[in-house]
Amino acid sequence: MMLRIICFLAMLAFISAKLPEFAFGDQSVSMSTDTVVNGIDGLNVKWEVPFKVDDYVVGFKYSLSELKKAPQTLFAKRTFALGESEATVNADFDVREKTLQVASSWVSNQVGLAVNALADSKEMLKNVGASTTRSLGDFTLDLAGKYDMMKKTTNFQGQLSKDDTTARVNYNTDDRDVILSVAHQLDSRNSVEPSISLTSGDVTYGWTRKWEGGQVKSTYHPGDRADIEWRDNGVNGRWTTKASVPLENTANTKISFSRDWDY
Repeated sequence: MMLRIICFLAMLAFISAKLPEFAFGDQSVSMSTDTVVNGIDGLNVKWEVPFKVDDYVVGFKYSLSELKKAPQTLFAKRTFALGESEATVNADFDVREKTLQVASSWVSNQVGLAVNALADSKEMLKNVGASTTRSLGDFTLDLAGKYDMMKKTTNFQGQLSKDDTTARVNYNTDDRDVILSVAHQLDSRNSVEPSISLTSGDVTYGWTRKWEGGQVKSTYHPGDRADIEWRDNGVNGRWTTKASVPLENTANTKISFSRDWDY
């Protein structure tokens, strides 16, 4: 296993050094890797290579454990301008399952409305959703809803914002849980976001610290776990580190690392 990891990292270094020579004219090429460590026992490396060619983004996804086989997924994305609105189609083909999944969206800034849908070649239409933004005096109202065709459930989110404060409500017909949260910007670098479940009474506390080129977001679930996400933007790409730490058994800590290179 260690030999495969070393070979993989060496290959990444080689590609990083050579990619500019294979760029499509003045188009951009990027690569990302993702490593997930569950405690100290699990190691899984995944990587994704997208290429931007004209108005298309195409590429493939690989898993380290399957480097000798075909890619896990082939994908393509295209955005179209439709007058004063914009439509995006994102298609993923699962090589092993031989299934095609298509996510589409339509956004109109003039109308203040966005509509999206997800379908695949097995289940056909899976879910549909819509969102809208409205100004109410000094307040901004955002409403969003999504209907899951498979589970027959609806997820709703509404938020009201003014200046440095945002109040948000989430409701899902599956668990019938209403979650209320309030986000407040303390200053240009720090913000807090407590939330409460009206069904279970569970409370979480969130805090975000920003700086030039990055941020750390932490969420504390009393009696359960602490979640941390650290993002660091560099000249040639971004590092993202996530950790979920159980309060009772830290040996079950889950950590993930991802790196994106931009050329």
